[in-house]
Amino acid sequence: MKISLPFLHKKNTTGSRSEPGYVRYINLVGNDAFADWSLILLTTCILSIILICIGSYVYVDTKIVLNSQGTAPASDMSTVHFDQKKLEQVISAFDARAGERVLLGKGYTGPSDPSLP
Repeated sequence: MKISLPFLHKKNTTGSRSEPGYVRYINLVGNDAFADWSLILLTTCILSIILICIGSYVYVDTKIVLNSQGTAPASDMSTVHFDQKKLEQVISAFDARAGERVLLGKGYTGPSDPSLP
């Protein structure tokens, strides 16, 4: 007893085309210059549009955030922004270092230049 399954013997499946010379677009990629360039241009256009949209969104969002901040909060004018004593210490330390540098430059007693007579 032999069971015959007719769907196994079909040569024509429902998803393929039986026209002679038909080639799917995906098979042209890498083999046809026109298909390659059209794919490159399409990808470039899509990426450009995406990047322009992202840039516009960031620009508008930044502009909204900067405009919404308004004025700076009122600060107490009596607060001291720096310590006068600490500033004087830093200035005196830099003056001391500048003086040491001048002394080192004047008192250099390294080997003489052999090219001079």
